[in-house]
Formats: sequence, C-alpha cells, structure tokens
Amino acid sequence: MNEGPKSERLPPSVSGLFDVAYAAYAGRIWLYLGLAAFVFVAGCIVEVAIPAANLDTPAGELKVIALWYASIFADAYVVAIVALGVAARVAGEEATPRRLTAAALARWLPVIATSVIVQAVVFFTNSLSGLGPLPDPPALVFVTAPLVWLVWGMLSLALPITALAEERPAFAVFAGLTRAIAFSMRRPNLSRLAIVSFVSIVPALLQDIAFGALVRYQIPRPFFWANFPIDALTVGPVAAVQTIFAIDMARRAADQRSA
Repeated sequence: MNEGPKSERLPPSVSGLFDVAYAAYAGRIWLYLGLAAFVFVAGCIVEVAIPAANLDTPAGELKVIALWYASIFADAYVVAIVALGVAARVAGEEATPRRLTAAALARWLPVIATSVIVQAVVFFTNSLSGLGPLPDPPALVFVTAPLVWLVWGMLSLALPITALAEERPAFAVFAGLTRAIAFSMRRPNLSRLAIVSFVSIVPALLQDIAFGALVRYQIPRPFFWANFPIDALTVGPVAAVQTIFAIDMARRAADQRSA
C-alpha cells in the first residue's frame, strides 16, 4: 500500500470510517468467524499439548512463550486476510474467499515477521503502559502510558500495511513499518492515530483485567482463558479498523504532499 491508494469510497469522517470497517467485516462475517475459531483452536492445541504449570516456573514461562507465538502466527493470518478483504471492498474489487485466503497465505510470513517486531516493542515498553506491573514511581505512568499507547497504535498499522504492500515479501516488512510511522507522523493524521491507538489497546486492556480476575479467583489456566478467547473475538474487527485507518491516513498524507 502506497500513498494515494484508491480511496474514493472512504468517507471523510471518523464515524464513517468505522462504518466502512465494520460493514466490510460483516460482509464476510462467516469467513471471519471461522478465522476466529482458527485462532482459538490454535491456542487450545498448544494449551493441551503442553502440561499445565505455574506461571512463575520455567515450565510455565515456556508455555507462555509457546502460547504467545501461537497467537502471533494465528493472528497474522487473520490480519492478512481481513486487511486484503477490507482493501478490496474499499477499491470496489471482487474478492472471493478462495482468492482472499490464497493471497493472505502469500503475505502470511511478512505479517508474522512484522508482528514479532511489534510485539517485541510492546514487551519492552509494557511496564510504562499502565498495563501490568507499574513503574517506580507509579505516577510516572500518567506521563508514559499515553505516549506508549500512541507508539503501539502507530506500529499496529504496520501489520495491515505489510499485508497490502506491493513489495516482494522480503521487503514488505520494512515497507510496512516505515509507512506506518510516516503516515502516523503526518500532522493531519495525529487525531486519527490517537483513535486507532485506543482501539488497538482495548483487547490488551480487557485481557489484563480478565487475567487479574482469573488469578484472584484461582481459576485454572488463567493465561489461556484471559487471552485467547478475547484475542479470537477481537483480532478481526480490530484489524478491519486498523486497515481502514491505514488506508485513510495514506490518502490524507498524499493530499498533504500534493497541497
């Protein structure tokens, strides 16, 4: 996806962008619900295959890492297929489920690589995000959390941009990351960046709340139940919103350059 894509079908308002995103998602709801089931089943396979262990033990840490990578791999395919489907709708193109699944498969590895980079940034900045353990002093989070959320939102756009990039897979990761940053830093896009950042952190916020509740009430397998059901239900809709905002921000960046 480059600056100046076909975007005549995009409305100028933020509410209109949400309408288009969810109309595009609802238009292939059964395909996307099947993908949600795929994400959940992938987590179930890892959860069952690796024996349960306390999270603060080496075996427990290994299981969390395995579940984390299972989520990255499954989510990357969902993001790729949703991004391609939404972009096709915006461009007014016909895209059958078979075409979408094949095209998403071709972009799967670049999206996985992009997701690993993004998740690494999330991991190293998580203590400053207000989600999970608080920094010292705790009041610091009131300054750092909004900035971290904006960085996360900016990088979250790299996943659909990578899926839509016209470059060869080997260069699509670089294109996705650099364009996500370039589009987000344009002045006309800053308010939209704040909105997409909030949307992007909602699943993590819900997962953090769910994990705390499950641990408090000593529910077995808290990491799995706090993360995978929410992830399966939200990854598709959130990817649809991120894709629409990425396309719109590319359009607005191109308009600013041509002005």
